[in-house]
Amino acid sequence: MSIFFKKKYKIYFFWLLLMMFLCGLYIYLDRANISSDNILWQKTYGGDNEDVIKDLIIKNDNTFVAVGSSSSWGDPWRSIWLMKLDSQGNNISNVIEGKENYNLANSIDLTEDGNLITAGESNWLHCSSCDEQGKAWIAKINPDLRIIWEKYLGDDKNNSIEDILSVNTLGFAICGLAKYSNTSEFNAWFAFLDWEGNYFWNKEYNNLFQDKATCILYLEKEGFLVAGHSQSRTLDKNDAWILKLTMDGNIEWEKHFVGNGINIISKIIPSINESILAVGYTTSKGAGWQDAWVIQLDKDGNVEWEKTFGGDEKDVMVSAIKVNNKYLLAGNTSSESKDEGKLMVAWVIQLDKDGNVEWEKTFGGDENIITNGIICKDDKSFFLFGKIQVSEKEEYDGWIMNFRLQSENKSES
Repeated sequence: MSIFFKKKYKIYFFWLLLMMFLCGLYIYLDRANISSDNILWQKTYGGDNEDVIKDLIIKNDNTFVAVGSSSSWGDPWRSIWLMKLDSQGNNISNVIEGKENYNLANSIDLTEDGNLITAGESNWLHCSSCDEQGKAWIAKINPDLRIIWEKYLGDDKNNSIEDILSVNTLGFAICGLAKYSNTSEFNAWFAFLDWEGNYFWNKEYNNLFQDKATCILYLEKEGFLVAGHSQSRTLDKNDAWILKLTMDGNIEWEKHFVGNGINIISKIIPSINESILAVGYTTSKGAGWQDAWVIQLDKDGNVEWEKTFGGDEKDVMVSAIKVNNKYLLAGNTSSESKDEGKLMVAWVIQLDKDGNVEWEKTFGGDENIITNGIICKDDKSFFLFGKIQVSEKEEYDGWIMNFRLQSENKSES
């Protein structure tokens, strides 16, 4: 056989292998990713002004309770908004709370007795030079959204709650910030209360100029983890941190993440191997201006691995859940939007236990979508929630999207 034909056969063989590889890769990505066919439903909620869903929970009867804030309804500039939905996301009932100024529900959790506990802030001005009157707000509500009791916390300070966590029959834990009026300075704040709303303990953490606790995690009898961030007085430094607390609220250890930019931790969850997974964003490292940031730590706060994800623009992770020994992360990206970074779209990434990307998917592109979290039902049905920009009013409506992984759909067919 001539040299010419040998070379020709080698070229054909090379192209055949390449086509087989690309076809296999396409089939793999098609099975692992989420297509539009996997969106079971998505709905928007709101009126003429801005409305946002900050947290969402699934009850045992497959109904949902969403909490957030509304500028469309109520007398204040912004009202606390509680909403009950059926299993398909249809609005069953609404409750609007708040008398004046800014009011907001940030977090909700189920209680042991079948009710719910929600928290946020009431009557805030959000003005550093004003005589601030804002208080933290907590309400225990029944499944029909009727308030069983509510509390306003703050005494001589202005307090706001970012996260609330039911701790079985013992009570509930909260975290957020505490500040005095007429100042821009505030401390991180965390507390543990009984089911009547009385303090077991009440603590503050002063690291830099502005300190805020963003989430709290219960470690059974070992205590709590609190994550947050601190900004310097000159606003040129923003460090993330995680505190390990005893059951009495005392700091057992603390881990700081210091860089030359901004480091924010938005959520912490138990990891697959009984460690800690933290998600957020950073401008101190990564590929672009602001990258999604994921860290896994052991039980003593030592970093096991650390990853950043994103492109040239703004990328952030706000929430994470564990699904079948994987991590499903939710956030926002402008690096993958259609208009070169001008719009934010919803962003979901699946990681293996070592933090390697298995697939990722964006939702949106024609309007801004701001994701505030992700939850799941039976490790099969997933729900993103937050707010979506409505073009005709240039404001935001509350937004929920229900989707399944494509592999789940195929396995059931």
